Amino acid sequence: MERVNRAQFHAALAPLSQDQLRKVLWTLYWRGPAAVRERIEAELIPNAPAPRPARADPAPDQVLAEIRQFAALARGGSYLAGDRRVKPSERTRWRFTFKRLVTQARDALRVDATGDGATGMEILIDLACEMRDHDYFRSEDPVEAAGLVVSDEVALLWTRLRDRLDPITFAQRTTGS
Repeated sequence: MERVNRAQFHAALAPLSQDQLRKVLWTLYWRGPAAVRERIEAELIPNAPAPRPARADPAPDQVLAEIRQFAALARGGSYLAGDRRVKPSERTRWRFTFKRLVTQARDALRVDATGDGATGMEILIDLACEMRDHDYFRSEDPVEAAGLVVSDEVALLWTRLRDRLDPITFAQRTTGS
């Protein structure tokens, strides 16, 4: 559906009853992102507490260090063999750590697309590709369990690199030369 202007929006809402309008508003509130909920709350509840501050961008070097540690532990069999460096509860929750690291790598990539952010994403992509052939975690299909679509992450990485690098450097970086 294409975007409508204010007059079209009001015309579409005019035939709705008050109960139908409440249902629409509740659906937006309940299923919408946090920013939408906060705006609705601000309109509904006067003097409501201020919304939480926006999440700060992660430090790409710290994200890269954590990704390297996670990948090294996984490749070393720590999540499978019961290494003391990985808590027993973490062995079963590895996919949540993986998802968090992917999210942090995306944020770091937004901030630092040519350095630590890109390197961190590359490590996670490589690890995800290796998980198909190696048993790093207790899972039938670890890539699916982690909820990762490798092609989407590669597309994001290449898009960020293409936008930030000149064509020659981009070609060298993507071909490994």
